[in-house]
Amino acid sequence: MSQMLMRIVVSISLVLLLVSVSEAKFVHSHVNIEVTNRLSDNKELALHCYEREGEDLGVSILPPGGLFKFSFTPRLGFKSSKYYCSAKWDGSNLKWFDMWSMGRDGREGLLIKWDVTEKQACRFEQKTGYYSLCVVY
Repeated sequence: MSQMLMRIVVSISLVLLLVSVSEAKFVHSHVNIEVTNRLSDNKELALHCYEREGEDLGVSILPPGGLFKFSFTPRLGFKSSKYYCSAKWDGSNLKWFDMWSMGRDGREGLLIKWDVTEKQACRFEQKTGYYSLCVVY
């Protein structure tokens, strides 16, 4: 192999290695999720969350202002991690929202916060400082 070709291969390899290392910082980190009950009239929230590959986080009953927390290490590849939740309270039908998916949330950081109200579940946007990503039921 010529000297010039060898330099090109080494340069490209170094760039790919740097990109991989910078991405791995997130991949091997725990993502922390927090969901807060913001229902009115002192209603309890029944929250049932699970991962699409079958990990069931169980049902959590959150008092008014109560917090549900968990953490996980994202899985990459064809079957990347994705978490769903159902929400129910007295007088409501079952509501659903995607709590975490790699495509939407993978770059949001390592702490994802949600507030659940009667009308919607809203995720805190760290870039804006507001709960601006909302899923209307």
